[in-house]
Parts: sequence; structure tokens; C-alpha cells
Amino acid sequence: MPRDAGFHWRRAMRVLRRSIRAVDGAFSSVKPMQGTFAALAFLGAWGVYGMALSGTWRTTVDAFTAGMGFAVSSIEIRGLSEADSTEISDRIDVTQTSSLLMVDVERARQRIAEIPWIADVQVKKLFPNRIVVNLSERRPFALWQDDGKVRVVDRTGAVMSDVLETRNAGLPLIVGQGANGRVQEAVDLMNAVPALRPRIRAAVLVAERRWNLITVDGIEILLPEENPAAALQRVADLQAAKKLLDRDLVVVDMRVPDRLFVRLSDAAADARREQMRIKTGAKKEAKG
Repeated sequence: MPRDAGFHWRRAMRVLRRSIRAVDGAFSSVKPMQGTFAALAFLGAWGVYGMALSGTWRTTVDAFTAGMGFAVSSIEIRGLSEADSTEISDRIDVTQTSSLLMVDVERARQRIAEIPWIADVQVKKLFPNRIVVNLSERRPFALWQDDGKVRVVDRTGAVMSDVLETRNAGLPLIVGQGANGRVQEAVDLMNAVPALRPRIRAAVLVAERRWNLITVDGIEILLPEENPAAALQRVADLQAAKKLLDRDLVVVDMRVPDRLFVRLSDAAADARREQMRIKTGAKKEAKG
């Protein structure tokens, strides 16, 4: 038996004796029917007191009011697009026999707000038996790759999901430690030169200072820390004039102002060396 069981019993008996005296006094001064109502009221109050002591009052009230027509019959979720409706319903924590009167909407709101997809949420009761959830979601903005893992992030860089679904595969890809904190900057840079945008696949943050862009063909464009958009525009101009990005390159280095350095692919470098060997041999034969 709990240590405080005796205390609860003595307290209950004192309340009972006082209540009996009060009811006896009431019976002596009221009509018979009024006395009956008083007795019923007393018994009801005593029952509630007993339930409070035992901790069963919530379950009892829940079942009683549900039986009176307040059982939750539907949960309507408005504004849902990306989040899981089942997870939202589970966080409200109701069953088919739960009473709407006993639903803690603030607790439900707090639990739903913990879902990464959720930006804002309100939970309301519509009597007699409905719950309405109004929510706004974060929108997938980019994919962030770091330490071999790819995550979906929103415009602020907050991680929304570490599960990559097909519908999000076309989002801009940013790579590197801390890159998610500069996601808006990265996407703005990728979009800075519309003529090159279809060629850009990813932005890589280097040493948390500057960006490299990777084309869909695998060419790495090294950009300066200062004014990278201007350097990218120079690449676009060279592409328009010289078809720079159509060549067999692996690196286009724009880090030095007014200078361009390129690195050929291994195959292109071998082919160029062979061409130079043939050209040099032809010159020697001509001199001979």
C-alpha cells in the first residue's frame, strides 16, 4: 500500500462526515424531491472525488462524453502536400472512442510542429466531433550533400528529409560542409547566368570560402571568392565565342582575374601530345 494511502483515507472520511452532516441538514429543510436531488448531487460529487483520487477521472469523462455524441469522428488536414498525413494524425493521439472535449489541441499542435516538413500549424476543435488541422509546409529548395549523405533542405538550409525521393531528384545540388547554411547564395550563383544554367549540375563550397560549379558533363568551373558571378559570365562569353565547354576539358579555372586556365581530360591530353609529337616529327623531316 502506498505511504500516503492512510492520509488519503483519513481525508476522504473527514470529507464524507462533513458531507453527511450537510446533507442531513439539507434534508430537514427541503421538500422530499429536493432532498432526492441533493442526495444525487452529493453522490455524483463523491464519485468525481473518488475518480480524482484514483486517477481514473479523465478516462471516465472521456468515455462518458464520447457516448453523448462527442466522439471524434474525423480529422481534417488542410495544406498538406509533402508531410505524412498518418504521422500527423498519430501525433494528435485520438482513437475512435476519444471525446473531443478531452483533446489537448495545444499539445497536439506542439507535437505536429516537431515534424521537419511543418513550418506552421494550428489545431482546432469543431464541435461536436471534428478536429481540423491547418498547416503550412516548408518547400524543398535544394539537395545538400555532405559526408556522403544527401539530404533535402529548405530555403533556409534546414534539413527536411534524409530520404531522397524521385520527385526531388531535379533540385539544385549543393556540396560541402556548411553549404546548407549558404544554400540561397549557391542557388543564386547557379542561376546568375541564364545561358549556362542548363549546363550547371552542382555547386561545391570549397574551404567554406568560395564556390566551384560542376557541369552536367563533369567539367569543374573554379570561381574566385570575390565576384564569382562576373567570372561565370566570362565563361558564358567564351562558350558563345569559342564553345569552351564543348571541348574535352575537366577544369576551367577562373580564379585569377583576366586569366583563364584549363585542364584537358586524360584522353584529350594524350591526343594533344600525340598531335604535338607528329607535328614535331614532321618539322624535323622537313629540315632534313
